[in-house]
Amino acid sequence: MGERRRHTGTFEVERTTGSHDVLDRLFVYGTMRQGQTARSLIANQITRSVSAQTTGALYAFPMGGPGFTEVPAAGGSGVVIGEVVWLTELPATFGLLDAYEGQDFARVIKQVTLATGEQVWTWMYTLSDPAAVKHGILIEDGNWVRYWTEHQ
Repeated sequence: MGERRRHTGTFEVERTTGSHDVLDRLFVYGTMRQGQTARSLIANQITRSVSAQTTGALYAFPMGGPGFTEVPAAGGSGVVIGEVVWLTELPATFGLLDAYEGQDFARVIKQVTLATGEQVWTWMYTLSDPAAVKHGILIEDGNWVRYWTEHQ
């Protein structure tokens, strides 16, 4: 099995983005997107939401959720569709989300493109073990909501 990624702490924000600003944004690509099953976990902490996309690959897993990897897959579009949500109560919210995602996912910082074309830094969850993709099915267009709608 591949090397597992570790959760990154807030010191990573300055190192990655070059900014001292608090990073209160999260890119969601799966079950936390608008209208999806896990949205209720963060619904009360969302102050704003904007459609967005980033590079990488999305996989559907037998447990009923998707997983993201930064490495684009052969046969895929190389684009992952989602949304950026602005959150409140960051320590409690990220504590809840880190526990929900568990050891299979690591919270990392990644640049994404908003629907407006603006690029922003956000937190997001990626597969902690990139080799796990062998257990999933590539979502070729990178859109979990479309995939889930067509396969339920």
